[in-house]
Amino acid sequence: MIDKKTKEALTEALKTGKMLDLSLGKKSRLRIERRLPFLLIYRKEKQDHFKVPDLVRMESSYLITEFSTDFNSDIALLAKELTKELAEEYGSVMLLEVWIGKQESNSFVIKTAKDKAPNTVKALKSGLQKFCDTHQELDVQVKESIIRHPDHLVDFLTLKQCQEAGIFLMGLEIPPFFQNKAKKEFYYMVFKEFKIAFSSLLRKAVYEFIRVQTSFDIQNYQRLGSITVDEKVWEVDRRLSEIEAKYQFLLLISPINTMQAKEEFIANRHRKNPKFLYRNLPIDPDRLKEELFQIDIRSIEDPTLSFLYTEKREELEKQITMLKERGTKNFMYSSIRLYSSPGVELHETAKLLLKTLPPDNFEDAEYVEAYEMAKICTDEIKEYRTVYPQLKAKVEVKNDIVGMLVSRGQLYIGSSFKIPKKRINALVHHEIGTHVLTFYNGQMQSFGQMSSGFAGYDELQEGLAVLAEYLVGGLTNNRLRTLAARVIAGRAVTEGMSFEETYHTLTSDYDALPEQAFQITARAYQGGGCTKDIIYLRGLIKLIDYLQSGGELEPLYVGKIGFKHIPLIQELRIRDIIKPSPLTPHYFKTDFAQDRLKKLKEGLTLPELAN
Repeated sequence: MIDKKTKEALTEALKTGKMLDLSLGKKSRLRIERRLPFLLIYRKEKQDHFKVPDLVRMESSYLITEFSTDFNSDIALLAKELTKELAEEYGSVMLLEVWIGKQESNSFVIKTAKDKAPNTVKALKSGLQKFCDTHQELDVQVKESIIRHPDHLVDFLTLKQCQEAGIFLMGLEIPPFFQNKAKKEFYYMVFKEFKIAFSSLLRKAVYEFIRVQTSFDIQNYQRLGSITVDEKVWEVDRRLSEIEAKYQFLLLISPINTMQAKEEFIANRHRKNPKFLYRNLPIDPDRLKEELFQIDIRSIEDPTLSFLYTEKREELEKQITMLKERGTKNFMYSSIRLYSSPGVELHETAKLLLKTLPPDNFEDAEYVEAYEMAKICTDEIKEYRTVYPQLKAKVEVKNDIVGMLVSRGQLYIGSSFKIPKKRINALVHHEIGTHVLTFYNGQMQSFGQMSSGFAGYDELQEGLAVLAEYLVGGLTNNRLRTLAARVIAGRAVTEGMSFEETYHTLTSDYDALPEQAFQITARAYQGGGCTKDIIYLRGLIKLIDYLQSGGELEPLYVGKIGFKHIPLIQELRIRDIIKPSPLTPHYFKTDFAQDRLKKLKEGLTLPELAN
């Protein structure tokens, strides 16, 4: 029996539009996030695998109940009253029951009324057919029938009840291609793939119904996704962030004796591979991995968030493995797992840049050294702080790093660092206008990973940072040559060349200056061989392709995200889970940068970016 308190909660939710999440007895659950004219039904059968209900739990409006629930039950009558009220407001309601077919079935079977809601049926069929394209053993059938429930069960709601309530009733039989009951096997990865695809195609079909058949105002099918975030997500996000905060990956793989190693390399006439030293590890890698895999990411029902956090855990596992293997040959193989290796096309592009772009002549250039650069960067941060007072970034000059790097929103500059004055503006916007800015934009979001970085964010980050150099007019031939030389060095590492051989390749074959060649080679061989530096050129190329294909630049500064996350973050924006960013790069407001962006979108080639 449905008690009085439950009925009152339902009535209140319908009046106010507040979320409703009710347990109806021991085995039934009704979840309605907001007043959508749609309800997904799943009646769980004894033989169904425990993962199957996850197909339903991902959605914002569903009822999971027992297989014995029928049209006379309190639960079915409650669903009828609920949908009737929604239909009275919006004109109609779609009710879709899903179930798993027999083991021998290879067909998705859509059961629907004749000549009713054709756009909805077409969208559902099209989405399923697209999935079947990658699973040739499957097909899609549409059956116009008065029976829109499992053949061996009675109606959840009869057609007469549906007509009384203004319900458009459909059924979907799903073939059990993700399991083999006879062998007692369940194919988790196949099921996971289908779960993600099903969520998207279902929302597109429901969107067509709502758009055509109801008065409900909705602009995008992604708005049908959940607009609330379960407490399990915050727990996963917090624990992943805590683990990542226990180590600073880039600092821990960076040598602390680069300058000394360079002097020894020179003293040995560039013939003896230098030995690098590293900071002590502040973690026990094995223990940290144990913590990492105790995090219950599987409990996240939202497919988009589940994907993002699963990916992030895999990335952290690779980083922790690299820290454990630091200084060994295995470090390089783990580096390839994390950053991949330079492909043939990228390698050829790098060689072309080095052969066609002549080096810039900075012989008479004025230089700025570390402490003066630190002051310039501090002033830039103060400017951003006037817009967003929560920006707490600081600049620190350190003796044990080379160059400049941002870690957790803080800027570090090596004490030996110096740069031509004409490159100051470019580097300020590279480090602060990109790396620092996206950290604090991400930090204002609810997810910790938006600031620490979702998996693979580095490539887009470095693409944005180099693009900033172009947009402010500071991307030089030498800078592009450096990015290209990093790819050459990365390729050399993966092909087994020694430090000495790579250094001489850069100086002899590509005219790199000794200082530049050493720094590039040192970065490529840090830790035991690291391919991270290939992502600068690769990220820039991908970003140019994205922009020239019509992609928008400003949304990419929302936080530390990767290229593959762009549509996912856009979806979360539409669902109001991701909020607008407080900061945009200063140069965005200049006509100079906007004019250069326009030219890039119109088809500038990579070599043409250099000034």
